[in-house]
Amino acid sequence: VCMLCRRAEADPVICGDKVEKHGLCAHVFCLCFASLLFRQGDERVGLMGFRPRDIQIAVLRAAQKRCCVCGETGATIMCCQEDCDRWFHLPCAKEGGCVTQYITPYRYLFSPSGQSCGRTQHLS
Repeated sequence: VCMLCRRAEADPVICGDKVEKHGLCAHVFCLCFASLLFRQGDERVGLMGFRPRDIQIAVLRAAQKRCCVCGETGATIMCCQEDCDRWFHLPCAKEGGCVTQYITPYRYLFSPSGQSCGRTQHLS
């Protein structure tokens, strides 16, 4: 089961492949889109460049956040619009009509209407 979206099976087009190392398991895009989780310069560090401790902190923080689509806790992606307090699981963002786009080193979240949420988040 992915530590971030809490799904054993998810669409690999949406969540990416599942990776496991050091007792951690996550989908590639769940790692890349998780708010306040940043990849280190060396991809050999931790899980694809994400430090194990940082991933665990993201999971603990997500336990306090409810997904605005499914209503369950564990949401790791914060809406990028200023003054918006909505959180999502990556698979739920798609189900809720959001459009996500990941082009290294940026991640984008678009509202259901297709309008940009207002800003992008740099991943480095």
